[in-house]
Amino acid sequence: YPQIREISGSAEDAAFEDCDHVVRGQDCETCSCGAVGGRTKDGHCRLGEACGNYPTSFEPLPPPLPTPKFSFHKRVMPPNLMALSSPGGKKLFVESLSTGFAESYFPLAEQFINQSEPAFCGVTTLCMVLNAMSVDPNVRWKSGWRWYGDDSVVLSNCCLSAERVRRVGVTVEEFVSLGRCQGAQIIKKRPCGHDSESDAEKGWDVEQFREDVMRMVQHPPAFVPEDGSVMSSSKVDGTDGAAGFLVVSYARACLGQTGGGHFSPVAAYHPETDMCLILDVARFKYAPYWVSLRELYNAMQPLDDTTGRSRGWFLMFPPQVFQSQGGYHLAKKDEGKRPAEVVPQVGERDICPMGQIKVEFCKVGRTKEMGGTKAAEPVSKTSFNRSTSNFTR
Repeated sequence: YPQIREISGSAEDAAFEDCDHVVRGQDCETCSCGAVGGRTKDGHCRLGEACGNYPTSFEPLPPPLPTPKFSFHKRVMPPNLMALSSPGGKKLFVESLSTGFAESYFPLAEQFINQSEPAFCGVTTLCMVLNAMSVDPNVRWKSGWRWYGDDSVVLSNCCLSAERVRRVGVTVEEFVSLGRCQGAQIIKKRPCGHDSESDAEKGWDVEQFREDVMRMVQHPPAFVPEDGSVMSSSKVDGTDGAAGFLVVSYARACLGQTGGGHFSPVAAYHPETDMCLILDVARFKYAPYWVSLRELYNAMQPLDDTTGRSRGWFLMFPPQVFQSQGGYHLAKKDEGKRPAEVVPQVGERDICPMGQIKVEFCKVGRTKEMGGTKAAEPVSKTSFNRSTSNFTR
């Protein structure tokens, strides 16, 4: 592994884009990982030899984050960014709210959390968005509560090593896979010019990015109060009628910030100035800020020196089971009360009979043969992150 980058971001992005076909074989019909293709019984890709272009849980761990030489209390906001709490930032927010371009802010702000580790921006962003979409993790975080209370709910029983994520963060593809394992529907997009001409993945221009931002910040999953009336649209044209949130993965240096790659959600857009509001999950470092949309797009373009690929943005939607119900606040006549003994605590063995099979064939932590032997750090085959794939059990 190359030198680990400065804290607050992913040290890798998009390491196995061309390995998307190396996933599971036959899954249970409720599986939500969005896989295609599959592997043969001996663990090899049905479309060819087992791919090896992305890190797995069986590879040796990369070195830990370096010991810091200095200590800081937050960072100074670069002059090209505008803090949300500043007079100008508040003015932009009020105007965005009045024109309907800040609807995503409220469900995201309700769940706004700080990443618990310097390299956990991707996982923390995922927890924040899953909570904003009211996804039930089907595991108990603390006591009797089913909630994405911290990163452990995603990582403790995941086939992707929590220690690896703690050291190098997650890649673009790992972020998508982790989200899908939790039931979320995710569309990943990369900017134009992000790779060679031979790359089969389509690049999207700044106009498409602007269109996605404008659409998503206006249409979060619907608010459904006690009387059952829907307070915001739950339909978005061109995305199978879904409404959700937009997350960006970008190079901090391009925005004048310190650090490497970073994940955070977009909460609002201001049409007149063409700026969007980032709720930065590294709250210890930067408060929420407005940034030029074109500047943010440009910050997603540089090739990651580890992978040779760019970062990008993600359209995230609630699990299919929620589509007919509305969104992030349902009419709470049923609180999902269950006997605690039938809901595993975070880190406990999966009670789902398909759990072991899902881990075995999950593309995030797929077993990788290294010279005929498996590398260190094996993943448990008796546990798996329970997702909304279990809702229909």
